[in-house]
Amino acid sequence: MLMENYPPLFFHFLNPPHLSTAHRILNELIECNVLVKQEDVKRYRLCLAIVPLVQEILEKTHVDSLRTVMSELRDATNETVFLSELTHEGIASVLTVESKRVFSFRAHPGVYLPVHCTAAGLAIAAFNDFGLVAELVTRAMSQPDPYAGHCSSENLQKRLELIREEGYAFCDNEYEPGLQALAVRVFNEDKEVKVSITAIAPGTRFSNNQTRVRIVEALKKSAHAIKSLI
Repeated sequence: MLMENYPPLFFHFLNPPHLSTAHRILNELIECNVLVKQEDVKRYRLCLAIVPLVQEILEKTHVDSLRTVMSELRDATNETVFLSELTHEGIASVLTVESKRVFSFRAHPGVYLPVHCTAAGLAIAAFNDFGLVAELVTRAMSQPDPYAGHCSSENLQKRLELIREEGYAFCDNEYEPGLQALAVRVFNEDKEVKVSITAIAPGTRFSNNQTRVRIVEALKKSAHAIKSLI
């Protein structure tokens, strides 16, 4: 893998008063051999010198192994799947493997998901302190998200109890219109739940109970495989 093949990094400065700070940081990254400045096009590229560091990070975080498990899950479910993580900001999707189907939903990594109306968020929330969950719901509702504002948090505690009993979360057109999602939690080695994995599909693909059972079993199998990697 050569960093030379990667597209150039683009930096857009939205706040002119802080341009000097941004340039200082960029210059420090150049001095540390992280970035290379292309004077002719006024862009910055990652430096080849950081390739060993990137490879070491990938190995320590098991990214390749996680992607392999998620790719196998995609093939088993024939749907788009993604892994989400609980952060101090909320539930973030961090790794996505797209479905090969022509008609399918796309999921973008790095997106924050409302904890109370997405399967990914509910699967994690069900196994965490409700005080923390309530804080995350408040945070989600305060964001300029056109979908989150329409989601109800009424009877959330009862819903989380049911998710713990059934072992999975199911959302049907709650967050995004026309989208169904199934998710299960992933325990880490400390028996904590900070991660979930989700399968999403358009229309009513998950409405059939037999299909839901099959997808949930595939999700649980992958969750077990991921446990040792997080």
